[in-house]
Amino acid sequence: MKKIILAGLLATMMSSTPVLAATATTPAQAASANVQKEAADIMQVAVQGANAMRDIQFARLALFHGQPDSAKKLTDDAASLLAGDSHDWAKFVKTDAKAKMIDDQYVIINATVAVSEDYIASPAKETAIKTANGKMAKGDWKGAVDTLQLAGISVAQTQYLMPLNQTRKAVASAEKLLSSGKYYEANLALKGAEEGIVIDSEILGAGQ
Repeated sequence: MKKIILAGLLATMMSSTPVLAATATTPAQAASANVQKEAADIMQVAVQGANAMRDIQFARLALFHGQPDSAKKLTDDAASLLAGDSHDWAKFVKTDAKAKMIDDQYVIINATVAVSEDYIASPAKETAIKTANGKMAKGDWKGAVDTLQLAGISVAQTQYLMPLNQTRKAVASAEKLLSSGKYYEANLALKGAEEGIVIDSEILGAGQ
C-alpha cells in the first residue's frame, strides 16, 4: 500500500518529545505544531487526544525508569488534555454504527489513508489519477476518492479511535494511585488506557 496522506506522522513527531521537555518553544517545535494542525484539519484528528495518549505512554515509561514524579506530572497533563465538555470533542467523534459504545464516544486521534500499488497502469487510470489530483487541489477529497474507486484503484483509511470516557476514567484512577504511591497499579491503569485504542479500517469510495 502506498501512503498518500499520512496524519500518522503526528504519532511519530509527538513520540520524539523527551519526558523532561524544556518549557520554551523552539522553531522546530513550532513547525511541528503547524504540521500537526494542518494534518488534523485535513483528517479531522483530535491532536489534543493524541497528545494525551502520548503523555500516557511517557508516564508509563517514566515509571519504568524510576521517575514517579515525572509520571505524575505527565498523567496530570494527560488528564488536563482530556478535560472539556462533549462539544469540544464533537467534531472528532466517529459516529457510525461500528463506533458506538455504551456511555462513551470514540474520538479519532490518528489516521492514515493509502492507495493500492498493485494495479496495471492504463490510460483510463492515469486519467482518473489526474482528475483525482484536480479534485484534491480544490479540497474535494470525497470526489477524489470516488474517482479513484470508480477507476478500480483501491483507497483505504485506517483510524485510531480513543474511547474518551473510558480513557478519562483510567487516567483519573492512575492519578489517585500515583498519589498513594501505588506505582505498579498506576502503570496497569495507564496500560488499560493505552490498550483501549481501537483500530478501524475501511475502504473509501462510492457505494461503500
